[in-house]
Amino acid sequence: MRIVSPGAGVWRVGRTPDPIEFPDPPRADELDYPHAGNRFDSPTENFRVCYFASDLEACFGETLSRFRPDPALVAAAEEEGFMPAGEVPADWRNQRIAVQVEFVPSDLLPELRFLDVEALRTRRELRSELASLLAYYGYEDLDVPTVRGGDRRITRWIGKWAFEQRDTDGLPIFAGIRYLSRLNTDWECWAVFHDVEIREITREPIERENPALEAIARHYDLRVF
Repeated sequence: MRIVSPGAGVWRVGRTPDPIEFPDPPRADELDYPHAGNRFDSPTENFRVCYFASDLEACFGETLSRFRPDPALVAAAEEEGFMPAGEVPADWRNQRIAVQVEFVPSDLLPELRFLDVEALRTRRELRSELASLLAYYGYEDLDVPTVRGGDRRITRWIGKWAFEQRDTDGLPIFAGIRYLSRLNTDWECWAVFHDVEIREITREPIERENPALEAIARHYDLRVF
């Protein structure tokens, strides 16, 4: 199993006034839905997860993907000879802030170790640990498409397994999970468990002229207001 740690600082685009607030996990009545919640959220409502990325472009890439033009609309527009652009309202920017943080060692987590689900060794062990779950949902393997895929009924249990691992002293082994975005494997992301101490380094408003935001707008054909 591969264990890694993030660099000096990671980024998040979150809602004001507290962009690093840990959201509540999905409710029990939502857990049968493959797309409920986020990738490594708790399936048993006993822990919370906050999501970060190694750079700001990845944060915008993840959070703005829902504004991409619908494929059916794109196809219809191409027949008419023009390409529609998705629109990001100014309220979206005004209600959010970009924050850079670092994770701080503590008595509970003296070593900030993250489970790397992109590593073959990790997936091989998880395949054994979660064999009954995979069989129940009809998966023959815990491969890259499964880990990065949209069925969060599987990935939520990866989060639960990682959260519950303890060392011989009864302390948590993992501070969270390191994974790559399903949208762009150049985007490195971090799912962080709620018992991790976080120190804010800097924060900045989300301006239209932000270079990372402009790069994602071009990539997704978005018009940002």
